[in-house]
Amino acid sequence: MAGELKIIIDVSYSKGGSKIAKTYSNTIDVAGDAYGNDIQSIPTSNTALTLPAAIGTTGWVIVKNLDTTNYVSVGLTGSYTVKLLPGQSAAFPAAGAPYALANTATCLVEKLIFEL
Repeated sequence: MAGELKIIIDVSYSKGGSKIAKTYSNTIDVAGDAYGNDIQSIPTSNTALTLPAAIGTTGWVIVKNLDTTNYVSVGLTGSYTVKLLPGQSAAFPAAGAPYALANTATCLVEKLIFEL
């Protein structure tokens, strides 16, 4: 079967007379059937996001910072390219091992990881 995973991003913006509304979607073919959804504690040191044992190759990662004060940096194999402020989330295709790093104090993140 094809197109088992669909990721949709809805964007709307209105300020100073400017307005825009866009929807972006990705339909992804997934070879495996494994995924994981849980909450992980992220300390202020380089930390791998734990993967379910059934996942062979990491495909897509969705992470939400559950902290109300501190930000969490997220990226691949220790290279942090995404800064999630309190309550923010991000989705990205993983071309390596997903890692996270909390700023100032340990934070909880919710993560949803799909096999490729």
